[in-house]
Amino acid sequence: MFFRLPWFGKTQPVHDQDTQVLELDFLVDEFHEAMADIKDPLRTRIHAALMSCETPKDLWFLRGKLFNLISKHHCESEANTRVARLDQKLRFFVSNHPDYSPEELPSGPMALLH
Repeated sequence: MFFRLPWFGKTQPVHDQDTQVLELDFLVDEFHEAMADIKDPLRTRIHAALMSCETPKDLWFLRGKLFNLISKHHCESEANTRVARLDQKLRFFVSNHPDYSPEELPSGPMALLH
């Protein structure tokens, strides 16, 4: 005889995107993914700078260096694509994380920093 236990079926499904967005390491991994196919000494310096980042604002200011690195080895449109994807994840992170506010990230002309 099988009966239903009260705790079965009551858990909410865990969405990977929701759990990952609450960790700064997820954003650092996105930076690494954006420059994964590039072999350059500047990549090593950006990697070292990423390891010392403690807030989304620190990551925001590395975007310009990342953009320059990608555009040097690929093209400007590829750099725009990768940095735009990163920007979207940064904004989503600060909008949904309880410890950060969207006002922490620069807006306006700095959003187009190259």
